[in-house]
Amino acid sequence: MNKIKLLLIAIGFIFSLNLYAQNDFKIGINVGINYPKVRGHEYAKYNNFKVGYLFGVSIDYYLKENLSLKTNINYERKIKKLQLTYFSYTSEEIGTENFSEIYEYINIPILLKYEFGNSTFFVNGGPFFNYLLNNKIEPDFPNEDSDSYTEQKKIDFGFSLGIGTNISLNEKNDITIEIRDDLGIIDTGYVPKSVKGTVKTNAVKFILGWNLGI
Repeated sequence: MNKIKLLLIAIGFIFSLNLYAQNDFKIGINVGINYPKVRGHEYAKYNNFKVGYLFGVSIDYYLKENLSLKTNINYERKIKKLQLTYFSYTSEEIGTENFSEIYEYINIPILLKYEFGNSTFFVNGGPFFNYLLNNKIEPDFPNEDSDSYTEQKKIDFGFSLGIGTNISLNEKNDITIEIRDDLGIIDTGYVPKSVKGTVKTNAVKFILGWNLGI
């Protein structure tokens, strides 16, 4: 719960900027889904990730009419599917059990956003920073041997690129729809010690935002 409180404090800080925001600012909320994967070692492709989700707040600061700096503070959950297969003493398969490995992050991208003339479309790109709040397996995974993996690192960093569209609701409010790709460039650890390599992240996201017009 302390992690959720940290996100709520950050959200409150961003909304406090409304006291000073003029036409140069747009402040909003966003929700979305993600589909992650990893790369960097020979068994990375066998990781079975599922669709996760994110939510948070956004702020756009306009440098020019069509050019802005955009940032988010998001809580993001990434989910990997694990499965154990059980065998009898005679090597006959007798059943399977499914588990979910859950990664909880605070995700902060800092993006340069360009809106194309009078159209509704935009592109944005820039660095992102992830901080790992928690990593857990549900339900409890039997006989987990953490010594067989390299240390799980808290920090993830990389570059983000997105494309989307604005849908105007009225003079102040609009909806944004965006597809974004976060490509990690540093080793985040948790590599099986039996293999060589790294773990670098990648996540494709579908994000729905609402600029609140306040």
